[in-house]
This record gives sequence, C-alpha cells and structure tokens, in this order.
Amino acid sequence: MIRGTFSDYLNYFKQFSINDTDLKFFFFGGVEKGMDYARSAEGFDTPFMWLEQPIIVPSDNDASNVNLVFSTGVSVLKNAPLDDNEAQEQAYHDTLEILKKLLKKMRIDNREKTIFFSLNTAKIEAVSQLWSDSAYGWRLELNVELNINPDLY
Repeated sequence: MIRGTFSDYLNYFKQFSINDTDLKFFFFGGVEKGMDYARSAEGFDTPFMWLEQPIIVPSDNDASNVNLVFSTGVSVLKNAPLDDNEAQEQAYHDTLEILKKLLKKMRIDNREKTIFFSLNTAKIEAVSQLWSDSAYGWRLELNVELNINPDLY
C-alpha cells in the first residue's frame, strides 16, 4: 500500500506520466497557475497531464484502516488548431485513450491493494474551452485513498 503522503500522491501520477510514451509533459498545480504557466515551463509539449491540487479528507473504518482520501482532478490536453475540427476530434480521442490507460492502471493497483480506488466514483468531462485556448481534452475527477496507518499507530 502506498503511504498517504503528499509526495506519494504526486509521484503516483508523475510516474504514470513518465512511463506513458504518449504523454510529453507533466504539470502539477492549481487552476490559478493556468495554461500560460504550463506553456512557459521548460520542455512543455502536448499531450500533457495536469494533476490538480487535491482536497484531502481523512477516512477511518474504525477497524484497521486509516487513510487519506485525495479528491482530485487529472486533465490530459492536446493542442489542435482552432479552425481544424478533425484535429480537435482527434485530440479528444487521443487524450481519452490516455485517461483510459490511467484508469486501467488504477484498477490494477486497487486489486493489488497498492491504492484504494473505485471506478464507480470517477467522472470524466470535456475540458472547458473558456480557459484552455487551443488545448482539447478531458478532466478526470476521482478519489484515491492512500494509507496512513504507520503515521497514526
């Protein structure tokens, strides 16, 4: 079981991004940093994964499991010209395929008790064009539970 530290939360998604050959860049931060911040970072390219700052809620089953529930969002975005509908549709397709690979990994890790994750509580929605300029893709909203038993017992 992955320990419920902020670093372990961040590294779980960062490692996925590094290991996935379709992703070219990983970014962590709140929405206030915005796309301009990501674009100005060294090595920026698309498709990229954006991991949001989590809301963290402790969870105790009153038996033997104490976890931190990281409620978060993960967006995968890819640039496409504003005047090319086919390229935009391909960007939506490509980014959803990347998110499906992440969901597969998380389901496997859940079965192996590396993390606690329920696919039934996840939600995927298109990223709003109001703030993403020519980037198209999807935002996965999910809860990931990581163990903090060693920290409390």
